[in-house]
Amino acid sequence: MFRCYDLVDGRVQSCPEGQLGLIQVYSAPTDEEKNYLIEQCGIDAHTLASALDEDEISRIEYEQNHIAVIMKRPRNFQIDRRMAFKVSSIGAFLFKDRLIVLQAESMPLFEHGRMPLRGNTIQGVLLRLLHHATHHFLQHLRIIRNISDEIENKIEYAVTNKSLVNMFSLLKSLTYYESATSANQLLLVRLRTDADRIGFNDEERDFLEDITVENKQCDNLANIYAGILTGMSDARVSVVSNNLAVIMKYLAVINVVFMPITVITGIGGMSEFAMVTEGLWWPHAYSALILVMVVIGYVTYLLVRGIGTGSNSRR
Repeated sequence: MFRCYDLVDGRVQSCPEGQLGLIQVYSAPTDEEKNYLIEQCGIDAHTLASALDEDEISRIEYEQNHIAVIMKRPRNFQIDRRMAFKVSSIGAFLFKDRLIVLQAESMPLFEHGRMPLRGNTIQGVLLRLLHHATHHFLQHLRIIRNISDEIENKIEYAVTNKSLVNMFSLLKSLTYYESATSANQLLLVRLRTDADRIGFNDEERDFLEDITVENKQCDNLANIYAGILTGMSDARVSVVSNNLAVIMKYLAVINVVFMPITVITGIGGMSEFAMVTEGLWWPHAYSALILVMVVIGYVTYLLVRGIGTGSNSRR
């Protein structure tokens, strides 16, 4: 998918059909579009492939007629059973008269209104992409924190592995986020060092400083959340095992309570009971039998409740 944008009074607006603007966005480019970018625009084939590879690290490269910047950003999150937060790569190729952006899948880039900086420069648009990626990471980290709290509340009473699997999926996602935010941090430091070479003005330098601070905060939050989940994993696994043990203990108590009753009914049987109670009216006989079984069951429960249910501790 190809989209074209232009800068108008500090806003990124879509260009009319058939007109090429300053910003050209290729989402999941076709082979024909890739050939055009390589042959006509002079983009290196390896760098183009790296911009579409989700496992590529963030970096900046200086080519003969453009500057290639590869950054990391989170993919759009969809609620499913796996609770997986994934990371993708974006390639921004800064020419003197235009900015070409490559992404492996269609994700919103300039659909959020006014740019968070003054001026109409393509260098500022590059910074906006970095700011949007950092802000997106922070939003996902808040979602991860809320999901983690919800899973923790469910695990308190859970006896299945579903909550544990979701927790481990979150931990895996945080590992990817840690790597991505750390790589973006190194990229931001490199951009600050080469600000003159890239052509940032004073306002853009200040904006770059703000992005660096926010991304550092994002990296710290990812490290903190990952550390908390890692440290609590063993404890939460023990909680689930303990919940299952408690249920099995209650089932064992029920089995013990009914065991003597079963023995009595098994030994007596229907025919023997009828012989013993031959002189009694049958409603009285069966009522007495039920009463005896209730008393035996209650006495058995009193004997085993301190061991089986933990409601009466031994002294």
